[in-house]
Amino acid sequence: MTVLSVRSFFCAGLILLLLFTCGISAKTIPPTDTLDGFDEFITQKMADFDVPGVVVGIVENDTVVYLKGFGVRELGNPEKVDPDTRFQIASVTKYFTGGAIGTLVDEGKLDWDTPVAEYLPGFTLKDPYVGNHSNLRDLLAHRTGLRRDGELLGRIGISNDEILYRMRFLESDAGFRERYIYSNAGYFIAGEVAAQAYGKSWENLTDERLIVPLGMTRSGARHETLYLDDNHITGHASTPDGTLDIIPFEEASLPAAGQIVSTGRDMTQWIRLMLNNGTIEGTMVLSPKTVEDIHAASFVAGPSGPLHDPNGAVGLGCDSYYFLDERVIEKNGALDGVRSIVVLIPGKKSGIVVIANKQLTAFPEAVRDEFLERYIGRSGIDLQALELQNQKGWNSLIKNPDRPENPGPATISPGAIEGVYASPLYGSIQIDLGPDAEHMIIGLGQNRYQGNLVHWTDNTWYLSFPNPDDLVGYLTFIADESGTVTGIESNEFGPFTRA
Repeated sequence: MTVLSVRSFFCAGLILLLLFTCGISAKTIPPTDTLDGFDEFITQKMADFDVPGVVVGIVENDTVVYLKGFGVRELGNPEKVDPDTRFQIASVTKYFTGGAIGTLVDEGKLDWDTPVAEYLPGFTLKDPYVGNHSNLRDLLAHRTGLRRDGELLGRIGISNDEILYRMRFLESDAGFRERYIYSNAGYFIAGEVAAQAYGKSWENLTDERLIVPLGMTRSGARHETLYLDDNHITGHASTPDGTLDIIPFEEASLPAAGQIVSTGRDMTQWIRLMLNNGTIEGTMVLSPKTVEDIHAASFVAGPSGPLHDPNGAVGLGCDSYYFLDERVIEKNGALDGVRSIVVLIPGKKSGIVVIANKQLTAFPEAVRDEFLERYIGRSGIDLQALELQNQKGWNSLIKNPDRPENPGPATISPGAIEGVYASPLYGSIQIDLGPDAEHMIIGLGQNRYQGNLVHWTDNTWYLSFPNPDDLVGYLTFIADESGTVTGIESNEFGPFTRA
């Protein structure tokens, strides 16, 4: 054997030994050209998913290695998305809410496991046991069982104090700590606990404790931050016929669950903070223990991530799963006209943020999948084909269900249904005649938040709202022997009585 071949053999053996002792496989080592062709990948995915504009930022070893905007802020206008374009980040807000609360945990003002009733005198839920025992960990890890319809409380024009009071009328879809039920209502409650402990609003807490210290100069916890200058996106959504429309933004229905506005550049600051155990530029914003608590698995949610890790878990504002041999932290969001995702690979000191100005699109997940395969290793599965398939599920959310083929005729006339009804959860609802006998209009709460009623079958009507983020469901009208409507039954919205 020559000297050269011996040296080659030795080097190869050393590399294999290092790979073995470090517990990683060759496929998990990103090549030096990790991001080659990434621009082209993103533009292709924008075309595949019909997305007008996006921003993407990647952090590696505490350095921003990629930060670019693509496409336009608004369909039909030439202004481009750039790293400083403002977006709503939707439910990625929850990750910040966990962090904002974490600053108070670090100070000893709050504890993850103390019942929130100790911080909010008079607080309760429909099941008093759940109200008395729910803690911040329960609320942030979606393990209270509270059902999703609580988010409509943020649409109907009532104060935070009144929303908090009405949470006692909100039904549960599961037993306490029984299974994962995604709950914006839980985040609202947690935000109010934090506001009480801080002595200021959730918005003030988040701005003062996170956004300002991180130097996120174009971000804010208030909806109006989006409009501080012209460099902001417009929201878009596909219609049931497949065309792309501009849609109006609304304030998040429950602020601590989805209200933050940010940019690609600013979001890389958040990624740096959380990858560096709560410290940025030498300043500790969160203690390492608190970051660990936020990222820890507090509740098993089930299959999660692109490889459907069966033990996917929920943290305190984020989720986690394994992709091949690496643990991944993730939070995604969907709101009026936007989709967002933040993904961290702590073991690689790397993370990505993707924000798109289109609602109900799998585009962020498609970019996430490519990021994970480039930084961790190829899965051997065509993840991009799977995301195109997953898009069909997103599309189904903007379509009303199919009406029964042979609907039964209503025995109650629309005129008899018209009127005012009362609900302990929503207050009053006003039902008015629509353009024809098959359609009516509903105004929910004191500001008459408008929804549409379509006759379904017999005396049941289907209720939907223009915003596809809102709850939909069925209302069945109940009449007495004289034909007078006395109330409404609904599995989704609860009971209503005739006012």
